[in-house]
Amino acid sequence: MSLLSSKTVIRTHNFEASKAFYTELLQLEVAETYDDGDGSRGVILRVGNEGSTAFIEISEIKDHHYYYQEAFGEKLENDKIDIQIRTDNVEYWAHILHKKWTARGPVLRPWGSHYLYTKDPDGLQIIIYQEKSKS
Repeated sequence: MSLLSSKTVIRTHNFEASKAFYTELLQLEVAETYDDGDGSRGVILRVGNEGSTAFIEISEIKDHHYYYQEAFGEKLENDKIDIQIRTDNVEYWAHILHKKWTARGPVLRPWGSHYLYTKDPDGLQIIIYQEKSKS
């Protein structure tokens, strides 16, 4: 048996702001949306092309929902996890982000890759990186 794909779930305190960040600013494609009608809604975003096996889910869970936890309603800075997304043109993303959002970089890392650092509306660090050119 193999593990087949990956999905990162972000329980957001501001669903609309997070959805806009990932769909409009980072231009991720909506693969699926849901609303259980009882205080939970979300959007699943594809990272990469149609055949991609990586997804990010933005989820809002209201305080009356059975699955709610107090931390879901707060904006929390988190230094234990970040999301890294590989690109083939980090300069393009630097241009996009610097016009509309706060970002640092691109920064040349010691191993030769370029990293662009930003944070989503929940304070989760997002790194867009371009691997070292193969010579």
